[in-house]
Amino acid sequence: MKFWLGAAAVMGIALLLGGCDTVSKEQCQAGDWRALGRADAASGHAANRISKVAEDCGQYGISPDPAAYQSGWQEGVQIYCTPLNGFNIGRQGDSKSDICPPALAGQFEYAYQLGNRIYSARREVENVESRLRYLESSTDSARFDLSRLDCGSGSPDERNACRQKADRLRDRISDGRFEIQDLRFRLMQRQGEYAATEAAVNAEARRLISGYGG
Repeated sequence: MKFWLGAAAVMGIALLLGGCDTVSKEQCQAGDWRALGRADAASGHAANRISKVAEDCGQYGISPDPAAYQSGWQEGVQIYCTPLNGFNIGRQGDSKSDICPPALAGQFEYAYQLGNRIYSARREVENVESRLRYLESSTDSARFDLSRLDCGSGSPDERNACRQKADRLRDRISDGRFEIQDLRFRLMQRQGEYAATEAAVNAEARRLISGYGG
């Protein structure tokens, strides 16, 4: 329990210290290179980020301590490369870092792929929902445009053009109606698949990943 509390605290610090591409003047002046290295690794940054730290702090005449940074970075790797973190990164659909050593990479990768199954299933639902919203809006717009047409006035050419436009709008409405029905059915399928995937993944995660409470 103490490890997970400590890891959570460092991950919070990582958002503050290691979440930016640029090291601030205040961070350079603080000189807590171990904490900065730990936060960078906990955010998935490679050890060579020390060169960026040196570049940024060099603007203020400050040089980092590579040994302290590396020591903290090694600690941060232990935080980043946990199965729980890998699972959460995968579930969010974020890219993973390759900083994990062989001893940790296997479980981290498995947990990442496990979490990514939830993300992929959720994306399938969202893709159908997005297409459905677009098509419903497009079909409603076609109905509105059709209702505003008056093909009984104007010159013969104008009336003919109006009737052709009305035919195109009716085709759009008809095609849209059938596709909307199909999408609604597909959405129900995808939602069912997502629920099943989430339940199966959560059961597997609870069994294999320490600290998982999903």
